[in-house]
Amino acid sequence: MSTTEQRITALGARVHLFVRPEERERFTALFRDVLECDATELDFGLSNPILLVSFGDGTAFSVEFSDRAPEDSSGGTVDDRSAFRGAWIEFRTTDVPGYQQKLRAAGIPEFRHLGSTHIYFSAPGGQVFRLIDVSYVGP
Repeated sequence: MSTTEQRITALGARVHLFVRPEERERFTALFRDVLECDATELDFGLSNPILLVSFGDGTAFSVEFSDRAPEDSSGGTVDDRSAFRGAWIEFRTTDVPGYQQKLRAAGIPEFRHLGSTHIYFSAPGGQVFRLIDVSYVGP
């Protein structure tokens, strides 16, 4: 492929998730109150508002609360088997240990993946994420 050909060059600065409506309050509280993110509800005429979680660098993710989203089958515990239902997300922070402690204090389930040294968490509704340092480079 020559350098003048069209190609995909980067990952976009936005992710869109689907979470069941009954998890709306808990999911919003996790990102607004525990992780201290900017969380805004936007009305697009759907049954529930879209939640937009924004970060200072211009990136964001949006959440659509829908009955069509998968049910959280973890039962409060998470492992590889129950976590393989969707994309895993990583969030950068300058205080990984501090925010991991906040997640634990809030009762957010955590687990380890055999292929990684990172700690993973599962948001209400089952979305898996990890926290990494802003300077982290690697897989």
